[in-house]
Amino acid sequence: MKFLNRALNRFVLVTLSLALQMALLFWFSANMLPAVDIIIRILSVFAVCYVISNSGNSEMKLSWTVVILVLPVFGTLLYLLTGGKRPARRLRRRCESVIAKNDVFVIHQPENEAELAEKNEHLAAQAHYLDNWGFPLYKNTDAVYFPLGDDMYPVLLEELQKAEKFIFMEYFILNEGEMLQSVLGILEKKAAEGVEVRLIYDDVGSVFNLPYGYDKKLEERGIKCHAFNPYVPIFSSVMNNRDHRKICVIDSKVGFTGGINLADEYINKIEKFGHWKDNAVMLKGVGVWGLTMMFLDMWNAFRPEDADLNRFRAPLYFSGDDCGFVQPFGDSPLDDELVSENVYMNAINAAQKYIYIYTPYLIPDRELTTALCLAAKKGVDVKLIVPGIPDKKAVYAITKSYYGALIRGGVKIYKYLPGFVHAKGFVADDIVACGGTINLDFRSLYHHFECGCMFYYSPVVGMIKKDFEETLEKCERIEKYQKFNGLFGNMYHAIMRLIAPLL
Repeated sequence: MKFLNRALNRFVLVTLSLALQMALLFWFSANMLPAVDIIIRILSVFAVCYVISNSGNSEMKLSWTVVILVLPVFGTLLYLLTGGKRPARRLRRRCESVIAKNDVFVIHQPENEAELAEKNEHLAAQAHYLDNWGFPLYKNTDAVYFPLGDDMYPVLLEELQKAEKFIFMEYFILNEGEMLQSVLGILEKKAAEGVEVRLIYDDVGSVFNLPYGYDKKLEERGIKCHAFNPYVPIFSSVMNNRDHRKICVIDSKVGFTGGINLADEYINKIEKFGHWKDNAVMLKGVGVWGLTMMFLDMWNAFRPEDADLNRFRAPLYFSGDDCGFVQPFGDSPLDDELVSENVYMNAINAAQKYIYIYTPYLIPDRELTTALCLAAKKGVDVKLIVPGIPDKKAVYAITKSYYGALIRGGVKIYKYLPGFVHAKGFVADDIVACGGTINLDFRSLYHHFECGCMFYYSPVVGMIKKDFEETLEKCERIEKYQKFNGLFGNMYHAIMRLIAPLL
């Protein structure tokens, strides 16, 4: 019986399915009729022309071009199945139509931008850029920074217990364990009390953790649930587009975001890759509405049930302290605007004294690499903290292939010796910081739905800087970048860099 359960496990089914499809592609490409082979090779020429002329990242285009030219049949078929950035039309239409309809509920506050401009024109320009994409700048919002999931977890449970009207949660990964069961226990209890409870999780993010139909099981417990972009075990470009966001909103009064998923490793209840270093932020006040809107846009794209979003607004909140400005924002693969990357690029280019960055995956494109090195060459103190113990060895190998160019450019890279860094975000010049879900890799910047929160002249800026400096004490600087000797070493390096944009 145990063997049967393992055989039916989604992990096994997914792995076997993908392996079978890969084998079929190889077999088909090696055993085609001559006439079909000629047709496919002609198509490969058109495919290369399309890749080159298409808008998008130059490194992705180069990678696909090489794959198609080296393996004309297999590469062309693989590109037709999985290539490109744009999601399926149905997914795009659903999300875009809801966002357009809900735009009337976005409250733009130009007076906040004007006030920020009096302090710093560069930051005001950044805020204006995000406002143009539907993410207003807010005041009157208190914020708390959590340097570890261990710190956030009890506060999250406490705030969930206080819910009176609704709880919205959106996460990339759910995994059975203490954290998830504690949260679900509260959600079930609150749903029984009449609180509206909605949960979104990414089906691929949880594909190896949860049984098939888990969303239906939660519905039976009174929790409205949607598994985002359900995984169909076939090669498909739409499978690239995942919901990587982490959002929790309670009555539009309290909101959480950051790197922490609902699984025990994020709060160090279990150990997978040494000590798990993560971070999160909690908002209280009017700025929570930005997180609420992001959740409702996603929810109503797939389960349309809210004509008037004003019923989810909380009463106006006025903090007695100077809490600065906050600006929750999102990014999606539905358009050609790289919001997350532009946020980082703007911050890197504007930094005058320092910029400190957390990232679990360091696979930057050429633009980000150039910006980081140029900032360092201008005298800006550019420091990055990456994992000391990786969670994905293949990705870590690719990450190390980027060290050379960055270190030669003056960027200081540190590895976190106790374990794995899953924290994301940056802090710069004691005036601006960002927390959220954004990794510095192609998948996060180009394919995923992401979210973050900008902080300008907020106490959170100092909290993130302090945490970074304290974390540095547990790190070792990488001063000698990975060297590749001989023909095989150089080939390994080249292949790693080539496939990086395709992962």
